[in-house]
Amino acid sequence: MNRELLHGDLCPLCGRPLTLRPSVVVRSNVPYSPRTDYRPHCNACANDLPNAQRWNDLMNDRYGL
Repeated sequence: MNRELLHGDLCPLCGRPLTLRPSVVVRSNVPYSPRTDYRPHCNACANDLPNAQRWNDLMNDRYGL
C-alpha cells in the first residue's frame, strides 16, 4: 500500500494531494500483530481551525468515514 498519496485524490478545499495517516490501532488478546488503519488526510486543511469542521464534513461525504 502506498502510504504517501491516494492515487491522485485531492483535498476538496485546497486541491493539494491527500496523504494517508494512521488512525486506529486495533489491539486485542490474539496471537497476531495489531492492525493499523489509514485514513486520507490533508495537513493544511485538517489543522486549519476555521475550516476544520467543513473539511471533516466534506471528507465524510466523500469517503464515508
